[in-house]
Amino acid sequence: MCEQQYFIEYVLGMRGPSNKKADKGTICHKALEILAIIKKSEQDGIDSFEDDVIGKVYTKKYSLNTIIEKTYKYYTSQFSHHTWEVKDYKDCHNWVNKAISYHDGAFDPRNREILCPEQHFDFIIDKPWAKYSYDTEDGVLEGNLALKGTIDLITQIDDNFFEIIDWKTGRRLNWATGKEKTQECLENDPQLRIYHYAVSHLYPNIDNIMITINFINDGGPFSMCFQKSDLIKTEQMLRDKFDKIKAVKRPYLNKSWMCKKLCHFGKTTFENTNIYPLEEYRDGESTPKGQTMCKCEQIAHDVQLQGIDSVIKYYKHPNHTFGFYKAPGE
Repeated sequence: MCEQQYFIEYVLGMRGPSNKKADKGTICHKALEILAIIKKSEQDGIDSFEDDVIGKVYTKKYSLNTIIEKTYKYYTSQFSHHTWEVKDYKDCHNWVNKAISYHDGAFDPRNREILCPEQHFDFIIDKPWAKYSYDTEDGVLEGNLALKGTIDLITQIDDNFFEIIDWKTGRRLNWATGKEKTQECLENDPQLRIYHYAVSHLYPNIDNIMITINFINDGGPFSMCFQKSDLIKTEQMLRDKFDKIKAVKRPYLNKSWMCKKLCHFGKTTFENTNIYPLEEYRDGESTPKGQTMCKCEQIAHDVQLQGIDSVIKYYKHPNHTFGFYKAPGE
């Protein structure tokens, strides 16, 4: 959606506070994950398990309301930068129940054959086009592009047919264009195609994979079927994006109404911090003279003046490591 935001977050390692709506989504995802683990434990003949958020869960004796309450209590204590209200708890409670009751419980994890809840993937693409090499202040950084991520849920339909389920509590929008995602858009959605690519790598013997993205509050489930032949198009998509990112010397700052509404770096400045402008320069900038640039504008104009390598050296968070992946909710 915005090259500059991508650069700030993934290259410089700066992160803003999380969004409340997204955090409510995390709460719902965790409750649904626990239900999936309950079912997987039943399949495996396990009477109880220890969850990292709510503690011990008995597979034969549990309360859905208690699961939601404990999950909500844990995450609201972690996301203390929000003001949490009774309505927020009601939303989380309603969204979970809405997800599991849709179409007579068709997407309730307890009514599925669970293969893996919260499937992590982290693997290298061993192709010549996926190689990279960069000079950094710590030496040469080289290797191959790796895909890292977490899939909400993988269920098994039969021995050669998996269904991936991804939950969404937000709107069914392409935020880059502002347009609603249609079935056709979803069939070419990079996230869903990467999920298919990843599962095909993890389970190479499976030929048929269906991905259902369930927009709990905006249209319900949409399903796409993928086969081995789709991997060629997905790999080309990855290659094109990878080549584009490698070629960028000056990330494009995509200015819109979302900058001051949705982006932390468009709403805040470096005032009263230990990071200061390398040099003041305002020709062609949207910030009027006499006002302080927001963080994204400041970094953009420093890249223009000093170059991307100098900006990375100056601004990169000291604890940031390139390639580190943090799973949702951690």
